[in-house]
Amino acid sequence: MKTAEPTPNLGQTLEWLRQELAEMQIQDQKLLVTLTHLHSVLEELRSESAHWEDAMSSRGASPIRARAGSEGQGHQPMSSRRLAQLLQGVDSRRSSLP
Repeated sequence: MKTAEPTPNLGQTLEWLRQELAEMQIQDQKLLVTLTHLHSVLEELRSESAHWEDAMSSRGASPIRARAGSEGQGHQPMSSRRLAQLLQGVDSRRSSLP
């Protein structure tokens, strides 16, 4: 036998939906700020990389060889710690029911 579950009235359901949508909008705004910042960091890294490759090619070194050598030495354009700092504070979407 099924137990009858109380059903929320339409007003309560609409209020819950409004709250969920408001929370989602806040999360979306935070994500937009984070993605915009990451985009600017990537553009800066691309610019630095192009400058670095130009400098290396003007010295007669192959950019591919120079890049492979720097990767082997552990030089990274952005540390994982820095990336974690950029992503800090980004909430994941939650799933909840009324």
